[in-house]
Amino acid sequence: MIHTVHVVRPDGSNTGVMGVIIPAIAAGLINRGNKQAELHPEIVVGKHDIILEKPRYGAYHGTDLDLILRNREIDTVIITGICTNVCCETTAREANMRDYKVFFISDATATFNTPEASADQIQPIVLATLKAAFAQIENTASMIRKLEEQRSAFAA
Repeated sequence: MIHTVHVVRPDGSNTGVMGVIIPAIAAGLINRGNKQAELHPEIVVGKHDIILEKPRYGAYHGTDLDLILRNREIDTVIITGICTNVCCETTAREANMRDYKVFFISDATATFNTPEASADQIQPIVLATLKAAFAQIENTASMIRKLEEQRSAFAA
C-alpha cells in the first residue's frame, strides 16, 4: 500500500502558486514536520507500505509514484482520502492519463465546504465527472468484494 502525505519544504521553496492562492500553505500548514502534514494517527502503516511525500495536489507530480508502481507491475490504483475535489481528483486524473485503471472510492473520500458550495454539493459532482471519463466509482463494500473476487480467482 502507498500512503501519500502532502508536505512542502519548510522554506516554502516548493509551494509554487499554492503558497499564493492558499495563505495557510504560505504560513506553513503543510510544512514537513508539522502535525497537519502527517498521516492521521489511526491509519495503520504496514512494514512494507510506502509513505510518499507529495509537494502538489496530485500524487504523481514531483514524485516517483509512477516508477514505484511500474517497477512492481501495478496497473491499477484505488483512491481514497481527502480532499475529494482537490488531491483525490487530481491523483485520479493523473493516474488515468498514465493509463492506470482507476477505482475511486466514493465513501472513502471526503471534502469540505467552500464559500461557493457545500461538501454535499461538491462530492456528487466530482464523482459524476470522474465516472464520465477518468475512473470507476465504487463504494468501500463493493471494492472489498471486487478485491476478494480477484483474490479467489488468483487462488484457483
